[in-house]
Amino acid sequence: MKLETERLILRPPSEEDAEAIAAVANDWRVARMTLVPHPYTPADALVWVERARTSWKTHRFGGFAVFTKCDGRFIGATGLRPTDLPEEASTGFWFSPAVWGRGYATEALLEVLRFGFGERGLVRIEAYHLAINPASGRVMEKAGMGHPRAVELPDRDDGHSVPGFVRHLSAGEWHALAT
Repeated sequence: MKLETERLILRPPSEEDAEAIAAVANDWRVARMTLVPHPYTPADALVWVERARTSWKTHRFGGFAVFTKCDGRFIGATGLRPTDLPEEASTGFWFSPAVWGRGYATEALLEVLRFGFGERGLVRIEAYHLAINPASGRVMEKAGMGHPRAVELPDRDDGHSVPGFVRHLSAGEWHALAT
């Protein structure tokens, strides 16, 4: 499985990607704005690779490692995760600070939504972001994900919760935007 956009290649992560994934995910600037564990090691990346592989086998969707087309460099991650409701999924993303502000997150998210609704027939996709990360909310808005609702998200470190937002997009809304 491989998805392509104008500037990106999205494909399921592999063991060979673990070092590159860990190098980006271990950056505190990434961890601070997400729920990605910190520190993040190649062993953590291998756990994500295996989780993604299992999801792909079970649900026909899962995690994507994101690479630039121009030089094949790993720059981030996105994907779809199943929720408790059939035909629904959750998405998210994180990218290297070296590429922040260049539209890669929006480009990748739009492709994940197209894949989820257009190829996998999902009826609803939701996404979460931390309140301290409004830039992720803007990416979601650009991709058509509205309906922001304040929620408490589990903190990565201490089991408490942190303020965040959930947004969603329905298949009907996506189809209306896509035409």
